[in-house]
Amino acid sequence: MPTVSMAYDNPNYTQIRQENKTKHPITAVGVQHELTWRSHVAAVVTGIFVVLASAATGSLILTLLMNGSVAAILTLCNTANTAVRTFTLTVNRTLAAMTDRIEIATPTHNTGALSVVYEYRIVPGSTYSLFGTLG
Repeated sequence: MPTVSMAYDNPNYTQIRQENKTKHPITAVGVQHELTWRSHVAAVVTGIFVVLASAATGSLILTLLMNGSVAAILTLCNTANTAVRTFTLTVNRTLAAMTDRIEIATPTHNTGALSVVYEYRIVPGSTYSLFGTLG
């Protein structure tokens, strides 16, 4: 039911949300900027889902970066043409400002598509906004 007030401390904002990013093909080694995620409100990243659609065999090792620092190493074993992995972060990562970001870096080229779903929840009581940063 719609309400007049939807402040960020409203229970509706504590639900888990998802953001999807895709890049096809992976043509450069390093940070894949199309897979970078930023939040316009303070948010806590709780999990990451990765899908690799490729004809390549073997493993693809991805590096998860939080503000440029290594947060986790993600390994995809591509035994079929599609590899799907769910990664639960050992420590939840909080994006508290527009300059905060979660990035994926790849060590090799890949002709397939790489999709990343970031699972997150908004920080209750959050007042951070893009408009506040730009104003």
